[in-house]
Amino acid sequence: MSDSLPNDVSLSMYAIGEPRNNDLRVVVMEAKPASEPVQAVLGLATPIRPDETCRAYEIVWSGYVAYNVRNESYFQAEPGEALGGPPLAVRTASAYLAHVRASTFATDDYPGVLTHWRLYLEWHCLDVVGVDPPEIRLMTADETVAILAEFS
Repeated sequence: MSDSLPNDVSLSMYAIGEPRNNDLRVVVMEAKPASEPVQAVLGLATPIRPDETCRAYEIVWSGYVAYNVRNESYFQAEPGEALGGPPLAVRTASAYLAHVRASTFATDDYPGVLTHWRLYLEWHCLDVVGVDPPEIRLMTADETVAILAEFS
């Protein structure tokens, strides 16, 4: 991994897709508490939103075997899995990895040693199984501003 994701901020997904067949690209951006609270159904709340000072990251897995996206509201930790920690966790044994092994012909012999990466985000949980770790790139300020403009 060229850059790494920060551990101490909230990250949200802003794009997911395949720039080339069987390559997965995910764009995530930091968010921070707004300066002013807002009135919500349950009382005052502080929205967590990105702004032009937040960093965006492009994460690309080349040649993934499988991936899955879940609404974080339905996430359930596996026995022995600690919550918290870094947003990108590496797993060598997991229920998702077992599912991929059972539902594909991918093995540690072909295409290679399978690894499960779990990306924990503010609204999503992304699971990716593949051989090679993702490339992580800190996006430029101009790219970050363009993302903000697209989603505002």
